[in-house]
Amino acid sequence: MKYLEDFAPGQVLEFRAGPVSREEIIAFAQQWDPQRLHTDEDYATALHGSLIASGFHTLLLVCKPIIEQLMARTANLGGLGFDKLRWSAPLRPGRPLDVRIEITGVQPSRTKPDRGVLTYRLTATDPEDGAEVLSADVPIMLRRRKEAPNG
Repeated sequence: MKYLEDFAPGQVLEFRAGPVSREEIIAFAQQWDPQRLHTDEDYATALHGSLIASGFHTLLLVCKPIIEQLMARTANLGGLGFDKLRWSAPLRPGRPLDVRIEITGVQPSRTKPDRGVLTYRLTATDPEDGAEVLSADVPIMLRRRKEAPNG
């Protein structure tokens, strides 16, 4: 189990997300984001050169390896949101994403000595063309080790 003290500013963690198929893009969009650019391949191709995934689908795909490979083994008390979330380029069918986390802050709580806030810069890049697809600043609350000093 990893705790707040196991992270340091500047630390980098890398993951791989996807790829996602055209069928998965359309199925997700039909249920959660039924816009033509995600459900109609001809329409999307005319606008964007191909079908593109919903930004929300992209975010979930990016988060999946982080959750499975890191957060499931971290004393996570809960996410605090996504700051400066940006979808800079579309995710296309059959393309994986290189996911990178750079730790930007490790702040023990002043009022609750058993926890603190870990912040990281999240980026997802298409390895085929180098385009940044998604970025965000992410704060999460983590438990501190029991032996952490009070205050």
